[in-house]
Amino acid sequence: MRRSISLALVTALMALPVVVAAPSAHAHAGPCRAADRANLRGADFSKGRRLPSSLRCADLTGATFDGVDLTQKDLTGAILREASMRQTDLGQAVAKYVDFREADLRGADLGQMHGDYADLRGADLVDVGATQVRFPRANLSGAKLTRAYLGQADLTLAKLVGADLVDAKLGQAKARRADFTRAKLHEAELISIEAPHALFRDADLREVRFSSAEMDGAELAGANVHDADFTFADDLDLTGARGTPKNVPDDAKGYATPTPSPSARAERPAAFDPPSTPAGGPVVSLGLVLVVVGSLGLLVTLALWAAAARRPGPYRA
Repeated sequence: MRRSISLALVTALMALPVVVAAPSAHAHAGPCRAADRANLRGADFSKGRRLPSSLRCADLTGATFDGVDLTQKDLTGAILREASMRQTDLGQAVAKYVDFREADLRGADLGQMHGDYADLRGADLVDVGATQVRFPRANLSGAKLTRAYLGQADLTLAKLVGADLVDAKLGQAKARRADFTRAKLHEAELISIEAPHALFRDADLREVRFSSAEMDGAELAGANVHDADFTFADDLDLTGARGTPKNVPDDAKGYATPTPSPSARAERPAAFDPPSTPAGGPVVSLGLVLVVVGSLGLLVTLALWAAAARRPGPYRA
């Protein structure tokens, strides 16, 4: 018995290093070391300056690439924080692990760019064309993507917390487990989007087109879905959502809390309106006034009754 216990203990101890080392083996650290980084901070390549033979791992903080052709360039691990890249062509470029924080990419072409694990927090991507762009596990929290075209984009496990996607086009995008918490998607098109288990908590989804969207396990708690179109949306769950959506499938789960229209609020009976008072003044309800008046009347009646009881009767000889 003791021998079998000892054997099991030895086996477990031998397996322990493997178990402990496994997470580090799958860690998604960037591929660059400090020694690998060429210092090109603030460089301006927009006026014909020749590009270096390699931009991989380069420190390009604050650099200028406005209108530069970076098609199919390898930018893996590069630092492009606060870089100016307006109208830059990044088509089919490899931008894995790139730091684009606060970069200006307005009007840039990101078609088929590989941006796995890229950091685009706070980046300006207004009006970008990003057909089939790959952003799996990328962080676009707080990014500006107004009117961005992201057709067939891969946003698997991407973070878009608080991102501005107003009037953006995400048709046929893959957004499995993507996080759109508090994102602004007013009037965006998410037609045929694949968004199983995506998070839309507290997001602005007014007038969004979710036609034929795959919504299995997607969470919309707190989201404003007023006038959102869910025609043929699959596995929709509106539990905790707000507003009045359109074309909700019959098999949808839960329901959104309707938002009363301005006309409905105006037509409420006066009895249900809160009492109006001067700014900062106390609120006095009609019921309280009636109670006070009734109490005063009762006190007066009791006082008169007591006075009549104390009055002496007629004198008798």
